[in-house]
Amino acid sequence: MHTETLLDAFSQLDDPCCPRGVRHPFAGIVTLMLLGMLARIREMEVLVRWAGIHWNELKEPLGFDRDEPPCATTLSRTLAQCSVSEFQAALDVWLRNCLTETPSEGVVAVDGKTAKQGLDDNGRPLHMLNAFVHDLQAVVGQWSTGAEKTNEPTLLRRHLQTLLDTYPMLQLITGDAMFAQRPLAELICKKNRDYLLQIEANQGDTLDALEHCFAQAAERMPAAKTTEKKGPCRKPVVYGWI
Repeated sequence: MHTETLLDAFSQLDDPCCPRGVRHPFAGIVTLMLLGMLARIREMEVLVRWAGIHWNELKEPLGFDRDEPPCATTLSRTLAQCSVSEFQAALDVWLRNCLTETPSEGVVAVDGKTAKQGLDDNGRPLHMLNAFVHDLQAVVGQWSTGAEKTNEPTLLRRHLQTLLDTYPMLQLITGDAMFAQRPLAELICKKNRDYLLQIEANQGDTLDALEHCFAQAAERMPAAKTTEKKGPCRKPVVYGWI
C-alpha cells in the first residue's frame, strides 16, 4: 500500500465513530494529534489553542471543513477509541514508504533514552529503547525497557525480527558498548545484517581480541565519509567502514 501523506496513512484506520452526527474526520483528528505531539503538546486544551492559531494552514490539508478546530472534549473522546496497534501499523507503513523513497544507506542506531513527557504507572519517567534512522530523521522503533536499563540488549533481540520485517532496507545496526554482546551480535548476523558496536576499555577480553585480530589485518584505507558534529565544539568527524 502506497501512502503519500500522513493523512493517507491514517485514512486506512478503522473509524470507530458513529457515522451519524460526525462533524470532523477521524483521520484528520489523529493526524492533528500526532502533529501536536511533535510540537511537544501534552494537553488537549493546548492542542486546540495551537490548532486555532494555525487553522488556516491545517484545515484543508487535514480534511476539515469547519471554521474552527474540534474542541478538547471531541479530541479526547475520539482518540480514546483509536487502536494503538492500528495507529502504529499505519505510521509504520508511512515511514517505510518514506524510507524506501529516500536515498538511504540503511543504517539504524539503537540507544536508550528517558522520555521526559512520558510517565509509567508509578509516575516515573519512562526509559525507552529507540531505533533511529538518520537518513529519515525519525524513530522507527520504540520500546519501554522497564526499570532496568540493562534490559536494552535483551529488548532489542526480542524486537529485532519485527523491526527488520517492517523495515527490510535496514542493513547496518549501530550501538554503544552496552550492545556489544555475543548473543545480539550472533542474532544480527543470522538475520544477514551487519553491526557496528562500540567497545570500551572495561571490556578487556573483547578489546584484546579485536586488537589482536586487526593487528593481523592488511592495512588499507576504508570507505569513509565526513560529517559535521553538532555541539559547541564543531569539528569534522570521519566515519569509516572496514
